[in-house]
Amino acid sequence: MSYEAISVFDIFKIGVGPSSSHTLGPWRAAQRFA
Repeated sequence: MSYEAISVFDIFKIGVGPSSSHTLGPWRAAQRFA
């Protein structure tokens, strides 16, 4: 559970960042796992 929570938080943190393209990478991977 902790690992999943960290992944989600990481995605959100990256999303807030200036690298929008970087969000697509981990976001897509997370969606596939979900």
